[in-house]
Amino acid sequence: MSRQGENSSWKTASDVLSEIVPHLVNTPRWQEYRVWEVWDVVVGDALARKARPSRIQNGKLFVTVSSSVLMQELQFAKARLRDGLNQKLGTETVKDLQFFIGQVRTVSRREPKPRQLPSPPLTEVQLPPLDNTELAAAFARVLAARRRRLTQKGTSHG
Repeated sequence: MSRQGENSSWKTASDVLSEIVPHLVNTPRWQEYRVWEVWDVVVGDALARKARPSRIQNGKLFVTVSSSVLMQELQFAKARLRDGLNQKLGTETVKDLQFFIGQVRTVSRREPKPRQLPSPPLTEVQLPPLDNTELAAAFARVLAARRRRLTQKGTSHG
């Protein structure tokens, strides 16, 4: 049976749900939960490591902050953060932010996989012209050996 890594068209359950759920559920409460999706983008990675939303209730976003100095700084940026979050959400979901000091949990973020273009068939791969004939000959031998190995693999499982 094929594994996910071998089939690039497969998606994780999280990816599928992220695509489906917004079309099924569009309530004010759902909009509030989207704050976690946009937080890092709005505040930036450096601040996101030191301040994380912990809960949201009736439009008030409670944010855990790692230090009192940062908490004071965020008080001055409260309106800018609120406006940035609402702009990214597309609604006036966040009405207020309240900061409190605590241990900020690190969240492991999955980096999006870069789109991989399919490699051309190995039979179509051509070496670029090289000035060094020894180097060109070495690359040609490696490419020929790889083609032979792939051909043998293809026929041994067929």
